[in-house]
Amino acid sequence: MNNYLLIFGCFFITACATLGLGGCGNKVPQISYYSLMAADLAPSTAVPAKGMALLVGPISLPDILKNSQIVTGRTGERYQRSDNHRWSGEVDRDFARSLGEYLSRRLGTEQISLYPMSQSFTPTHQVVCDILTMDGVLGQEARLVVRWSLLDPATKTVSVTRRSFCRQQPADNSYDAWVAAQRDNIGCVSEEIAVALRAKNP
Repeated sequence: MNNYLLIFGCFFITACATLGLGGCGNKVPQISYYSLMAADLAPSTAVPAKGMALLVGPISLPDILKNSQIVTGRTGERYQRSDNHRWSGEVDRDFARSLGEYLSRRLGTEQISLYPMSQSFTPTHQVVCDILTMDGVLGQEARLVVRWSLLDPATKTVSVTRRSFCRQQPADNSYDAWVAAQRDNIGCVSEEIAVALRAKNP
């Protein structure tokens, strides 16, 4: 009888240990965070735009982008939100910072501030953006459509309003590649804005 109890006890302990190890194998999914800021922008070699002080923002965006989850898919079709791939901050502020850095490089100036600006900053130009689309499919396409305007900061008079349509093919089907492609899209938008600013400030 004692032998049976001993065998049963050993079996019970082994089963519990096996279940315990199996439970430990269920890892909590890791969340990855991304930014639209390009970390490897080279120093500017552009001829400085003399006397220019640029205010970037405000930036408006669709409701679907107003959350931390990265959204992929195509306009008019189904979107997918990823619980495990998220933006590191508010998309509108992150976009403004990225656009400001690209414009700083293309215009050769450090006189750039984000909306709302500090009282010590006096801009000569302001760019406001309405992000119409920031979508695409992993491994296939990253698309960005932005309507932007140049304003006189003092009078709020709009001098230029245009639409930029930029598209990149991600290097692979990862979120890293898709976000990198969107950074390139912001660079594309900044190039068009910089051309318009230089035309106003030769």
